[in-house]
Amino acid sequence: MEPLNPGDPRQIGPYLLEARLGAGGMGQVFLGVSPGARRVAVKVIRAEHAEDDRFRQRFAREVEAARRVGGFHTAQVVDADPDATPPWLVTAFIPGPSLQQVVADQGPLDPEAVRALAAGLAEGLAAIHACGLVHRDLKPGNVIMASDGPRIIDFGIARATDATVMTSHNVVVGTYAYMAPEQVLGQASGTPGDVFSLGCVLAYAATGHGPFDATSIPAIVHRVLNEEPDLSGLSGDLRGLIAACLAKEPGARPTVDTLITAPESVVAPAPRILPPDEATQANATLIATRRQDAPAVAAAPVGRRALLIGAGAAVTAAAVGVPAAIFLTGGDGKAAAKPTPPPRPNGLIPSTGSLTAKDVKNLGEVALSGDGLTLAAGGLDGTITVWNLATGKVVRTIDRTGWVSALAFSPDGRFLASSASSQGVLLIWDAATGRILVNQRTGQFGLNAVAYSPDGRTIAGVNPGARLFDAATGRARATFDLGHSGVNAVAYSRDGRLIAVGVDSFHKKPPGKTVQLLDGRSLRRVGQLIGHTESVTGVAFSPDGRRLASCGADETVRIWDVAARRPVRVLKTGQASARDLKFTPDGASLIGACADRTVRIWNAATGALTATLVGHAQAVERIALTPDGRTVAGVGGGKSDGSVTLWKV
Repeated sequence: MEPLNPGDPRQIGPYLLEARLGAGGMGQVFLGVSPGARRVAVKVIRAEHAEDDRFRQRFAREVEAARRVGGFHTAQVVDADPDATPPWLVTAFIPGPSLQQVVADQGPLDPEAVRALAAGLAEGLAAIHACGLVHRDLKPGNVIMASDGPRIIDFGIARATDATVMTSHNVVVGTYAYMAPEQVLGQASGTPGDVFSLGCVLAYAATGHGPFDATSIPAIVHRVLNEEPDLSGLSGDLRGLIAACLAKEPGARPTVDTLITAPESVVAPAPRILPPDEATQANATLIATRRQDAPAVAAAPVGRRALLIGAGAAVTAAAVGVPAAIFLTGGDGKAAAKPTPPPRPNGLIPSTGSLTAKDVKNLGEVALSGDGLTLAAGGLDGTITVWNLATGKVVRTIDRTGWVSALAFSPDGRFLASSASSQGVLLIWDAATGRILVNQRTGQFGLNAVAYSPDGRTIAGVNPGARLFDAATGRARATFDLGHSGVNAVAYSRDGRLIAVGVDSFHKKPPGKTVQLLDGRSLRRVGQLIGHTESVTGVAFSPDGRRLASCGADETVRIWDVAARRPVRVLKTGQASARDLKFTPDGASLIGACADRTVRIWNAATGALTATLVGHAQAVERIALTPDGRTVAGVGGGKSDGSVTLWKV
């Protein structure tokens, strides 16, 4: 972050600018402040490009691409005006250095940190690909190392996977040191190209240098096309995983799904020797890459000034980190054949379908009626969509719900309770008609979770404390102060005598990182479960009420003896950190919504992992289970196509 220069703007649209954050291929990025005093990142097209229609088109594509992805994996778009002079884009400000800065300042990451980075970036790419996009410029400078996980930024050259070539025939767009061979050759580059770039980024993170680094652009291109990557210093499974991502042939690379769900199955390919005809084509490419002053005819910059933002940089620096848009002589521009994904290891269960609705793009909450026939889901779109689970048809859309941060059916299925986080209210709806019955103010904060009592007369809601509401009127019956620690989850025991509340650790003070056990009628505390070292994100009682399961940001699932107030089993989930839990109706299995885009099923008695449900496009935030335990429904934060993923188990 640097101070504003004398010639920098002080305001863009309604946003006041405070500092410089960096420069991209199209413009400058500033730290700004919104009218509501929120910090934002403001990207502004450079004045010399603003009058070029090609750059405006490219910028409009970036805005569209960033809006389509959104969610946890990227900086969410707040505002944009591609038609302004100059055009600008505003995203949420994510504090943290880039991966490039981290490695430059602190040296290479340790192997465990690289594995965690691989999982986070693969999850981010999966979210991008699920929107029908390829990023095409993944590099260390486009990865922000936020405190809660990496973010992929800069969609300036993203392209729809089903679109025709974005630029003219045989134009390369990307950054040479992190480009896949097919991208260097000017051929269509799909999702396997992003996997290749991921391998380059991971190699950089693990070793401090790119796997194809050289002293000039032609030398880098030659290495990408003809030589094996430099992975010296790496060994074991990490070396094999990165080498597999760097396979020359797109079809030989693992899919992002495999990288997330079964990284242990990834093996390095055998070294590849190019036949003479391919080597000849590579040589033609090397000659063509020297034509940096060729006239651009599409969304690519013209000449060295456009290619080398911050002119005067050394050729070596340009070669390893500068975006390129250059004509090539090789390649036929045809789309690469879709690779055949590797077979899934035993124990993985693919999804059996999904529920979708028009104009629904973000779902973060899901609930099933007691008879298992009706499913409701909502999120940031400000609507609740209700489906018939048997037919998959939308039966009702409930509008004016606000940002849905909690959702639950009454036991008889007649009512649907939700919370609008943005307005801080509890809403109760007639499930059959969608008519609002109760609109009760809950304070500054919306509720993070709600649960009906077994008799349907009371609703438990949490955040920032715990409260009981009359289910008919919405009036508060009891409260339990948690000192503004924040609460993420709530569950009733089947007999209604106990309520479990999962407390976070945001303010780092008691009773954070605990499960509070409260009386189901008075909210008087009757006990607490201590053991999690980070925020508790989900809680669930077993059907007989003797066990309680909790999950947390400490990457564990804990199964407790409720009477003894002690853990009987601790499951380590690693990067598959669970966010929501449900016991099966017979209590034999525990099902968890996980951050690695899976739903895990454990044997509740032994803790053994018995199945992994795959096929959801993003981290699974919430799950619901039919009464027979045979169907699992899951939704994930910010999923751009607004679908509910279904599995038969």
